[in-house]
Amino acid sequence: MSVEVTVRHLDLSEKLQEYAKEKAAKITGDFPAVEFVKIVLDQDGPFYTVSVSVQGGQSTSVESFDKGSDMINVINSAFEKAETQLRRNSQKRQDVRS
Repeated sequence: MSVEVTVRHLDLSEKLQEYAKEKAAKITGDFPAVEFVKIVLDQDGPFYTVSVSVQGGQSTSVESFDKGSDMINVINSAFEKAETQLRRNSQKRQDVRS
């Protein structure tokens, strides 16, 4: 499993980058089909934006995006959206098999 963190238009502490990587590790633990997670942390004026792209086998590919004034909350929200999409896709695959 590979995690790529990209920081644009701001100087972000190593601690926040590690926090984002930990969130990505949690997703890969919950969804073993995930092969690659790309996280883009950006600043757009007074707001922070976070984009999370998750790719893997078995048609596991989701993207989530969030924007806000607090980087930790934006990271959490973007990963929650990605997890929700992954759970929904997983449930759909299980329903089709049933």
